[in-house]
Amino acid sequence: MWLSSIFERFVEKSPVTVIIRTMMEVVLADDFLDDLFDETAQKGYTKELLFSTLVKMMTEVVCSVSQSIGSVYKAMAEEIGVSKTAIYDKLNRLEPCVSQALVRETASN
Repeated sequence: MWLSSIFERFVEKSPVTVIIRTMMEVVLADDFLDDLFDETAQKGYTKELLFSTLVKMMTEVVCSVSQSIGSVYKAMAEEIGVSKTAIYDKLNRLEPCVSQALVRETASN
């Protein structure tokens, strides 16, 4: 594979970074997150705004890539396709059981 020599340099210089990124890509895969929401949410529903989109946005803030959900929204508005109000409404209505399941499932992987 032509990328192997480039990838090996990253592994040698910062193996923890590579491991964490790989884990995040596997554990926070869109299908996994959306299925988890569908199986866990008791009142929540999905129309246009997917749970995986919310997780991506929150990950940007938690990892200090962006300062706020508002700034993530500005950068991703076209990709997201819903209003900022819809984002905040879904975040505010997110059931604790969904967050608990996310923590439980990601910790077990």
